[in-house]
Amino acid sequence: MSVPFRAITALAVLLMTACTSSQEPASVATADLPTQDAATRTAPVVPGRPARVFVFAGWDNNCAATAAPVVTVTKQPAQGDISLRPGQETTIAASAVGTCAGRSVAGTGVYYTARAGATGTDSFSVEARLASGETSRRNFEVTIAN
Repeated sequence: MSVPFRAITALAVLLMTACTSSQEPASVATADLPTQDAATRTAPVVPGRPARVFVFAGWDNNCAATAAPVVTVTKQPAQGDISLRPGQETTIAASAVGTCAGRSVAGTGVYYTARAGATGTDSFSVEARLASGETSRRNFEVTIAN
C-alpha cells in the first residue's frame, strides 16, 4: 500500500452525520467541518427519548466500510446521558476522492437522552479514533424541547 493511498484514505475515513427532524441523515467530511455546520442537530430533543446526534464511520477508497472508530465521550453533558450504538447506517455526503458520496456505510451512532426536567440547552464532547490513530474531536450542543 502506497503512502498516497494512506493519505487519501486518512482524509476520507471519518464521517459525521446528524439527524434532522425528518430523520434523514446529513453527513459531511471532517475536513469540511466549520464550528457550526449542517451536521449539528437542529431539531430539539425530547426528555426521556434517545435522539441520534451523529454517526462516526470509516471507509476506504473502494467505499468499503473499515473498522468503526473507537468513540469516547470526553465531556459529559450536564442534563442528559450519552449512549453509543454500533451498526448505524448512514450515507456518505463527501469523500476525499469524491467517488463514495451517496453510498451507505455503517458506523457508531452517538445518542443523547435528556433527563426528565431538563430544559434549555446542553453540551458534550466526543472523540473518535481510528485504528490508524487519526482522531476527530467534536463539541455538540443540543436544544431540549419544552
